[in-house]
Amino acid sequence: QCHQQFEKQISAHTHHAADSSGSKCYNCHMPHTSYALLKAIRSHRVEVPSAAVSAAKDKPNGCNQCHLDKSLQWTADYLKQWYQIETGDLSPEQQTESATLTLLLRGDAAERAITAWTCGWPTAQNTSPSLGLVPALARLLDDPYTAVRRLAFQSLRSMEGFEDLQFDFVGSEQHRKEVQAEVMLRWERLRGTIPRQSWSALLLDKEGKLRLDRYLELLKLRDDQPVEFPE
Repeated sequence: QCHQQFEKQISAHTHHAADSSGSKCYNCHMPHTSYALLKAIRSHRVEVPSAAVSAAKDKPNGCNQCHLDKSLQWTADYLKQWYQIETGDLSPEQQTESATLTLLLRGDAAERAITAWTCGWPTAQNTSPSLGLVPALARLLDDPYTAVRRLAFQSLRSMEGFEDLQFDFVGSEQHRKEVQAEVMLRWERLRGTIPRQSWSALLLDKEGKLRLDRYLELLKLRDDQPVEFPE
């Protein structure tokens, strides 16, 4: 009701179908970038999607929260094409690798929690091949934070092929390792359904297999600073 000039031509502004999630104002301008009560919640600030802010601060943005398999460069290109928003130079990682995947692997605890939740968000799953994030979510089943483990498990359970997965997020390290192995066995049987055009950004090689070396590089960069949320 604040911007009635868009009401009859919403697609001209959003570049998405009028009845799609991409044309809901809050998905772009009030995305799930905050954490509370064991889930990601919408920001209380109205903002413009920014690949530059995401690059500088590792803050999720509305574009990459729907398009889980896309890089920050992909987002930057569309922001420039559609809205003349300049981003500046991005690192090789930001140019080619899924922004969601890199936050799952090397983000701090809050970023990992928010991004793990995002992987189970129905809107994102309907837009993206979320199955490509399963290996990263499997890694989070052994995260130092119980909240991150729980969120990763919830997202896994929301995906086809993992609906019956059992996991105790406060269980023993051995239990966590065993469930990780089970998740990867299931994923090996399902990875052939991931669209080929998403393989590179999701760190899959030319045969659709996991690029474990790159995964391990990103895990070594994980931000392990202590994070506390009084809830």
